[in-house]
Amino acid sequence: MSISAIGSSSVYSPYGGVGASTSSPVGETSAKDEFLKFQAMTPAQKMRAMMLAKLGVTEEQLKAMSPEERKKVEDKLKDMIKQQVQNDPDKKGQKGLVADILA
Repeated sequence: MSISAIGSSSVYSPYGGVGASTSSPVGETSAKDEFLKFQAMTPAQKMRAMMLAKLGVTEEQLKAMSPEERKKVEDKLKDMIKQQVQNDPDKKGQKGLVADILA
């Protein structure tokens, strides 16, 4: 029994670009490579990558942005994290979950 590829030949991935390709031309990473790269990330890095993916931005694109554009995206990420923490039913009423460690 064989499993055929479902969907298009590539999908935007939260860990750095286009992944899930059924074939891997020279110079491109395979789905396995993308998966291993994602699994090597810390939980915080995974969360950031997934949130950037929701915004349709990769780390590489973020690094290439002007300081003003980058600040807008970083502020949006902060807002998304705060929203996620505030909406977590298991953490309701707890203090100190979101801290500004740069202050």
